[in-house]
This record gives sequence, C-alpha cells and structure tokens, in this order.
Amino acid sequence: MRILNYFFKGKTAKGSSALEDRTLGAGQGVGRINKTDLSSHLAGEIMKGQRFVATYLNTKTAGISKRKMRLSLICFVALGSMYCLYLILSAVLLFLK
Repeated sequence: MRILNYFFKGKTAKGSSALEDRTLGAGQGVGRINKTDLSSHLAGEIMKGQRFVATYLNTKTAGISKRKMRLSLICFVALGSMYCLYLILSAVLLFLK
C-alpha cells in the first residue's frame, strides 16, 4: 500500500493519502479503484520519471561532442558484442567436450 500511496499524493479531507480511503477489492472501503485510472496514473508517473532522467542526462552530456558520443557508443556496443560471443562460444565449446 505504501507504493501506491507514493503515486497518489493527493490528500483527502482526513489528511491521509488518497488510497487509504479506498480498497482495491470489494470490502469496507469507500469503493473500488478504477483499474484504468490507476494504470493511466502510474503510466503518467513513469513518464514523468523518464522525462526527469532524460533531462538530467541531456544536461550532463551537453558538453560532449557528437564524435566522442558516437565513438563511446561504438566501443560500448563492441564490448557488449564481444562478451556475448565469448559466452556463446564458451557454452558451445563446453557442450562439445
């Protein structure tokens, strides 16, 4: 419930979070939470977080030239590819023994 309360920061009349007055299923709460509303709200919060991270990373990399960025990307992809090939070849060679 704490995780859901984090996403619903709206306050009710009692000063509690918006989810504490409602339940996810049938029961003693005020009512059910509409799954469509919940999913759209969570999607909005995720998009807000992604936007924050993208803005932060854009400001951090603003001073790096395109050439250095491209070279870094090529090195990163090459190292990842070599590691994947190593894992595949070691598994095949171990299987052939």
